[in-house]
Amino acid sequence: MVSDLKKKKDFLHVKIDLPSFQFEIRTEDPQTALPELRKILESVQLDEQVIYEEFVVQEMKASLSETFISNQQIMSAVKRLLKHEDDYRVSQVQISTTATLDLENQTKDVHVQRINIRKAILKLVENVDTGAVKQGIIHINGDVLKDDKLLIVDHIHRTMPTAQLRAFQSPSTNSGTVTVECIFFGEFPESEDE
Repeated sequence: MVSDLKKKKDFLHVKIDLPSFQFEIRTEDPQTALPELRKILESVQLDEQVIYEEFVVQEMKASLSETFISNQQIMSAVKRLLKHEDDYRVSQVQISTTATLDLENQTKDVHVQRINIRKAILKLVENVDTGAVKQGIIHINGDVLKDDKLLIVDHIHRTMPTAQLRAFQSPSTNSGTVTVECIFFGEFPESEDE
């Protein structure tokens, strides 16, 4: 009696899924695919900066607003700074606003009181070694007048006068508050909880 034995085929399935790099291969010829796969993996591993940047971006998503993360201009500035600075601190604060309605001209102006700005900025930087900050990104999420935006940025800059800061603003549907989100880059002393 002769039995039918089927020859098992070799099979390879590899999937790499990083935020900036996705790769999947399925083949019945692993002998040919493995050397090519090794070349690909070695070339990806050479650029550890890309992996670090993606790790940091994923970490930031947990502590920053979707408006911040989804803004291409802000995130490209973050990635540029990450090429030069490894250490960063994230800080946020909300500032209450007052709206003035002009019924005659049908306009609405949103203002932030100066005393509220001062208090909020002190709270924003209370856990940041401001002397260590070299660069920073400020995101103002809310509808405030240009003068108020400049006042917020100026108060932050006063706490870290040697830092290079870049500010962005996004409109918000939250009425009554403005959220200020910052990423500060520099060489910070290690804290005990790190």
